[in-house]
Amino acid sequence: MSSRLWVVSAPNKPDRSSFSHIQDTLQKRDALCNAYSLQLPDFRVGTLDSLIAVADAIARDDKTLEATVERILRQYRELVRMPSAIPLVEDVDILEYVTDFIWDEAKFASSDSLSEIRTAIMEQVLSLEEDMKIRLNDYTNTRQAITAIERRSQGNLMTRSLATVVEAEHVVETEHLTTVYVLFPSYNEPEFLTCYETLADFVVPRSAKKIQSDNEYILYGVAVFKNSVDDFKSAARERRYTVRDFKFDPNAKINSAAEEQSLKEDAGEQLSTFSKWAETAFAETFIAMVHLKALRSFAESVLRYGLPVNFDVALLAPKGKSESRLRQSLNEMFAHLGGSWAAVSEADEVTNIPGIVADRDFYPYVYFELPIPTGKSSS
Repeated sequence: MSSRLWVVSAPNKPDRSSFSHIQDTLQKRDALCNAYSLQLPDFRVGTLDSLIAVADAIARDDKTLEATVERILRQYRELVRMPSAIPLVEDVDILEYVTDFIWDEAKFASSDSLSEIRTAIMEQVLSLEEDMKIRLNDYTNTRQAITAIERRSQGNLMTRSLATVVEAEHVVETEHLTTVYVLFPSYNEPEFLTCYETLADFVVPRSAKKIQSDNEYILYGVAVFKNSVDDFKSAARERRYTVRDFKFDPNAKINSAAEEQSLKEDAGEQLSTFSKWAETAFAETFIAMVHLKALRSFAESVLRYGLPVNFDVALLAPKGKSESRLRQSLNEMFAHLGGSWAAVSEADEVTNIPGIVADRDFYPYVYFELPIPTGKSSS
């Protein structure tokens, strides 16, 4: 789960910044929220057409990035088996990172065009997503291989590998003789012992050896002349006995155990590496998301308020159950910005309003949200 900061942008007045107005009124006087200033660099505005295009693209990317942050966090929590874990971002708590946000020029140069910055942000995130898919696939394959080996050694006698059951003393293998492995429900044991010698012409008398039993089945080995093996198998199946095809290898059990141990060591190393990667990837993706939010606030504010650039962006954390009162206070505080748009009803189209996305409610100020993951799992 996540809490959500409100990103609010409004133009400044000659004698007062919009942020100080919000902070003095809504935080200090009314105690409806905590307010933090989101500092933006001096971006290049570009043409109106390019600004509209990049604002639309950022709004779409915003949803994608939020989902990616949540997905990587969920993966990290699964790997470390801590459903409330939240990695640090640049060695600080994520809320502290956001409220003390400083644009990272080394990662995303503000001297680039808005479109170039957006592209750089999304390319980084898409690269991390692709890397996560590869790492997850490798780790999943290793875990599945371990599960397959464990199933072969831990299932019932119908499914488990006989290499983990049959020992050298159970096996008769000569030029003319071989061992046939017969499996049947436990209650059929008396019947089998009275009839097995008659299932083919050349069955070695009194050769049946009980190898192992479990809660459902019993496994026997029977010495049969090789020229009678097919007849023996056919007759056994007619009596609804299961014949397990198996060729004894004295090294198979040791090799299987060694393979399982090697895979478990590989899985442990992959888990450690993957967990550390996911911790870093979450931080990088969260940083990218906050930068995209900052870029979005700039693009939508310029479209809404025009040039020259003279607006403040505030991050608001509503207190308790004050969201409805905070919304009402904001609407009243900036009602003068709405103009004729303030009368737009829910049924009206607002797609022609610069900086407004059609699936969002309209407010007289720029508004969207920034999710802050909390210690509760979203699953």
